[in-house]
Amino acid sequence: MSAVLRKKIDSGAGIPPSILQLQQFWLQLQACTRDWAAGAYGMVPTITLTGRRTVNGSEAQQKLEEETGFYFSAEASPGLAGLAIDSIGAVRNAAVRMGQDVESVTDASALFLKLLAEQAGADLWKRVAGNLLKSGKGGAPLSDAGGAAGRFDAAGRYILVEYQLQLGEEMSCVWFALSFEYMQQFARTSLRAAADQKAQARHHSQKTLSDSVMASTMTLDAVLDRLPLTIGDCAKLEVGTILPLSGADARKLSLSADTMNGSVDIGSGELGVWKRQRALRLMTPVSESFVQEIVES
Repeated sequence: MSAVLRKKIDSGAGIPPSILQLQQFWLQLQACTRDWAAGAYGMVPTITLTGRRTVNGSEAQQKLEEETGFYFSAEASPGLAGLAIDSIGAVRNAAVRMGQDVESVTDASALFLKLLAEQAGADLWKRVAGNLLKSGKGGAPLSDAGGAAGRFDAAGRYILVEYQLQLGEEMSCVWFALSFEYMQQFARTSLRAAADQKAQARHHSQKTLSDSVMASTMTLDAVLDRLPLTIGDCAKLEVGTILPLSGADARKLSLSADTMNGSVDIGSGELGVWKRQRALRLMTPVSESFVQEIVES
């Protein structure tokens, strides 16, 4: 859906930004509906969000009563209060259930189509309430409007969501009536969990990087003396050339580290012997700036 069309749908819808920001939820709801329709209607539809607004209980009930609607008990389904499919969807579902052509059940009564659609409604409820909202308990708890969350009275508030499904040359619709209060709490919990997960991921990433840096190896050199030579002098070097180390002092060696910025002196010491091996004894602490650079990595 284009950003312009989505803004038109959401403008004046009365849905809090915290609920609209649940992008993962809305994407999963659409995916659940598409996958369900593939089984219930016998084909994978092109699905589009065409409505998403806050309504009172009377308006939500009117929409569900106009279509093939189902209500779910508040105790077992506090989030998804009801859903509905239109007559085109009901006919296609009946044809799939009975293994017949769509034309053969077009004239079936609304009651007959609704009875055949109960299983499809239960399947869709399980996908949304049980798997997505994590609020469904047991099998689909079919109820009347008075037993659903908010009782669908005028004081109740619902988020009425509409999807259009392109079924070949036909266009069908599916509606969801989500409890407004439940979705508010769901949004708070989801956004808080997402923030905590992001913080943990950032901490884990920093710790992993720090552990990697601390486990990395680097080369340390004990430097007796340094000679400045021109490139021309270096070109004349050959086997047997003697280079006097006039500044060399075994009691004053530099400890040098290879870094990405080149060789850096990080301390000084003196030459000695430890366990019959030549050794360097540090006489000064390692450079604070060098240690700080490692820590901040």
